[in-house]
Amino acid sequence: MPNRRWLLAVVTLAGWMAAPATISLAQTRAPADWIALAAGGFAVPQGATAAGLLVEMNPLLASADPRLRDEVAYSAAERWIVRDALVAPDDLRRLLELWSSNLDDGLGSTGDDRVFKRSFSALCLSLIAAREVTAPFLRPEEGRRFLDRMLDYFGRERDLRGFEPDRGWIHTPAHTADALKFLARGAHFAPADLGRLLAALRAKIEASESVFVWGENDRMAWALHAAVRRPDAETAAFEAWTARWIDDHAALWAGGPQVDPRRFARVENGKQLLRSLAAILSMERTPTGSGETARMAAVTALARMR
Repeated sequence: MPNRRWLLAVVTLAGWMAAPATISLAQTRAPADWIALAAGGFAVPQGATAAGLLVEMNPLLASADPRLRDEVAYSAAERWIVRDALVAPDDLRRLLELWSSNLDDGLGSTGDDRVFKRSFSALCLSLIAAREVTAPFLRPEEGRRFLDRMLDYFGRERDLRGFEPDRGWIHTPAHTADALKFLARGAHFAPADLGRLLAALRAKIEASESVFVWGENDRMAWALHAAVRRPDAETAAFEAWTARWIDDHAALWAGGPQVDPRRFARVENGKQLLRSLAAILSMERTPTGSGETARMAAVTALARMR
């Protein structure tokens, strides 16, 4: 028994000493070290791995310093996951789990700094979704959970700030729309998911008290574009969605020039999204039949909302 207790103590101590090692490394690496890594073109240091460094960088996603958050953490993820493909599928799964868990930190609150962690985690998740499009690795059930997670977060996020001069981008609608765009291009997006995406976009617009001014409608239009141009797109669902915007526009101006500002913002955001979508579909080099149907529905709606 004494020998067993001694062995247990040794194993426990060894585990305790090993566990904080990675945490300590992430905590003690100075901001200047991360900035130097970016300045060096994100060359992975000897003895390190891209995946390991991205885990270490996780706290940087929550930084109020845009250099660390955007120019280091996100830019490293974009370089290693998408451009250089240095992160293997199993490590991508671990990052998917890590960044997805970040979305819950302060979710539902507005105005505090926890939004940076959520927003830039969503943006990093868009890179995993982009990688899945070019080099599929997710099992069907994993791809479905990923889409469900992003739609759930998109619906529950309440902090809609766009850009602050001293802190940089916040931009939760745009960053989440980027992830939804790539997910809508992938194999795990089902025909019925267009209706879910349309409802999510409508809800996001209705949640805003003002007109989006930081390109959010453009980014959301790209997500919608990915869905409506699919050969299996349920175009009737999109046409019904545009009809609601026509009705909202008519109701807004039914009483004359004195309008409710909140309703004006909602209708204006809907119009801007439709304008962006129509423009994107018009510039396609290889249009699809469903995409052309959506383009005509968007143009028709805009013509009736003048």
